[in-house]
Amino acid sequence: MSLVERMMLCGMVVPLALLCSGSPLLAAQKPSPEQRIFELTNAERARAGCPAMRLNGDLSEAAAKHSADMAHQDFFGHSGTDGRTPAERARSAGFPSDYVGENIAAGGETADETFRQWMKAEPHRENILDCAFTDLGIGHAAAPHSHYRHYWTQELGRP
Repeated sequence: MSLVERMMLCGMVVPLALLCSGSPLLAAQKPSPEQRIFELTNAERARAGCPAMRLNGDLSEAAAKHSADMAHQDFFGHSGTDGRTPAERARSAGFPSDYVGENIAAGGETADETFRQWMKAEPHRENILDCAFTDLGIGHAAAPHSHYRHYWTQELGRP
């Protein structure tokens, strides 16, 4: 094999190997539904002149657990099956304040669809655009055999 042939072969093999390896240089990763909600929330807040919120692990834990509770128990509401409120769930997950708001949604199959629902509902829109909130947690759970199939929770807070 001549030098030119080897160079051409390398020119085809190396990019193919990178593509097959899932290299982030060539294959952009699709954000998780939770990450997408986070991005959409901060973009909308920026348009309204509010600072971006931080993703908070404690609030994310509370949101994920509430979404899972709704999905697995096939209900939709702000009080969990254990009777706890959003602030109680956040505190139980380690969030150091009771200054908490919550948005929930059910039925939306995608983050974009769910976020549009929230922005059309005045109380949810007010939570998202409340510049006093600094921290955000997001949860999503799917239960194909439940009534709504997809359950979403946003926990917004300020320590």
